[in-house]
Amino acid sequence: MIYPPVELNSKFEIRNSKKEDYYLIVSRLVGSKGIGLGIAAAKQLNFKLKIVGSGSLKIEAVKNVEIIGQVSDEELVKLYSGAKAFLALSQDEDFGITPVEAMSCGCPVIAFNGGGYKETVVEGKTGLFFQDYNIKSLTHALQRFNKMRFKREDCFAQAKKFSKERFRQEIREFVARHSPGK
Repeated sequence: MIYPPVELNSKFEIRNSKKEDYYLIVSRLVGSKGIGLGIAAAKQLNFKLKIVGSGSLKIEAVKNVEIIGQVSDEELVKLYSGAKAFLALSQDEDFGITPVEAMSCGCPVIAFNGGGYKETVVEGKTGLFFQDYNIKSLTHALQRFNKMRFKREDCFAQAKKFSKERFRQEIREFVARHSPGK
């Protein structure tokens, strides 16, 4: 399988910013993206959650949840770089570019163990998975995460596996293997 490329070089890169005390979701605000699950976990464990995105989902006001809306690329890099972790909560994401963007900024990922997240996140190295799609499983993963340490460099190295350069090379190799006369 040839994975789609993710823009890493100009827009996203490791920033030397200090980690802050918040988790981050970047997503369209629709029901299928797991926003409600993230908010429920933030309420239950009383952690700060920042949500970037827009959409039709109606979100109740919660004191420790900040809905930011759309942001510039520069601001997005700052948010990824400063977050304790990125929450990837969709149940059926085919690939998911945002976890790779997060890792390219040195941000580990807590993701549902399904879909494309299994292709991008390395358990215990660039993030953690939660197994069951419910609040108990997610909060358990968050508690485990807080007892672990992740290296920004490991996240960045994993993100580079999804670069445009890698994509171009894999396409060239595929075409060469499948061209007539080969």
